[in-house]
Amino acid sequence: MKKWMLTLVLALLAAWAAAGQTCSVVVDPAVPEEAAEVLRQRFSQMLEAGGLTVVADGDVPTLWVQAVRTDRMEMPGDRKQVAVVLEVTARMESVAGGNEEVTGTFTVKGVGDDDADAWLRAVKQILPRSKAAQAFVKQLL
Repeated sequence: MKKWMLTLVLALLAAWAAAGQTCSVVVDPAVPEEAAEVLRQRFSQMLEAGGLTVVADGDVPTLWVQAVRTDRMEMPGDRKQVAVVLEVTARMESVAGGNEEVTGTFTVKGVGDDDADAWLRAVKQILPRSKAAQAFVKQLL
C-alpha cells in the first residue's frame, strides 16, 4: 500500500511539473563571468519557487537580466578594496498572458579586493526568498 501511494504521489508531482510554464534566464554578457553565474542561479531559484521550470535554452519565454554599475569607490588603506553599487534589472513578459512586460529592479552593494570580487559580493545580496524577489515573481504570474 505504501509503495502504491508513493508511486501515485510521484506521478502526480511529475504531471504537475510538466504542466507548469517553462522559461530560461539570460544574463547580459557585460556582467563578469562569476557574477553572471550567481545571477543565473538566483533568478532561476526565484522562478522555480514560483512554480516555473527553468531550462538552459530553447523557444521559451526568457527572463533577461542586466546589471549596471551605478557607483564605484576605492577604499584607501593598507589593503586596497573596491566598493560598487549595482542596479540589477530583470524583465520578462508576464506568463499569465497578454503582452505585458514585467520589470524588477534590485539595488545591491558589494565590497571586494577588485572589481570582479565586488560585483560577485554585490549580486550575492539578491536573495530568492526575499520579499522583493517574491513580489517580482508574483507580478510575473
